[in-house]
Amino acid sequence: MAVEHLTPTLVGALTSRIACARRSASEQCPETRDQADDPAYWQRVFEANAAALLAALERVRLAAGHVVRYRVYGRRRGDVLVRPFVARAGTDVSALLRVLDWHPAPDSGATPAGGRDTELLYRHFAFDAGAAGAFEYWLAMQELWASQRWIHSTIVADAEQFAQLTAAPDWWVERPVERVEPAVIRADDAYQIAVLVHCPVDRHTVTLHRVRIAADQSIDFAESILVAHGPRGYLA
Repeated sequence: MAVEHLTPTLVGALTSRIACARRSASEQCPETRDQADDPAYWQRVFEANAAALLAALERVRLAAGHVVRYRVYGRRRGDVLVRPFVARAGTDVSALLRVLDWHPAPDSGATPAGGRDTELLYRHFAFDAGAAGAFEYWLAMQELWASQRWIHSTIVADAEQFAQLTAAPDWWVERPVERVEPAVIRADDAYQIAVLVHCPVDRHTVTLHRVRIAADQSIDFAESILVAHGPRGYLA
């Protein structure tokens, strides 16, 4: 099993396209004060973001004639609770919206919800074989689930970036790392990804996320490993 490390240039180009897609969706659906707790408004926002995201990606494709839809379950401590799924364009999904239960995003650390997300979401996508395609697919799914922690996180893919971040006051490196570029391993029909993520929610942390993309394209997270921590975050 060979390990392939993705270059900071590739990661930076990909995350820039995703940031542009986010901006495009927010410009389509500007928020007003009375919409802050309106599930219908947030459904439009997330569906617009999904459409913009998929238009911006180069290595990930949604099945023809399908779109990403959302069920919105309200807000909790500033986080909008959502569940993405795929349906044929133009299909009335109101019956499914009534019965679709909420569960946390895959990166939440909660117990995996089982196989229904594969049926409703993952199996409708395809991605280019290889490390870059697998990494882009994982990023796409992170964007679609859109947890608060993810929306405020950034990928650390460059040694200088990591050194500058952790050299700031009140930072402490718990586990020195030899390489910071995202690593991808292909084993049979599955992929494993190891990537450093900086999150400023509650307190600043850099954690090593360990992700497995199975042959059915479902995503499993191992427990993340704390690499470095810093001062209180701006959302604390």
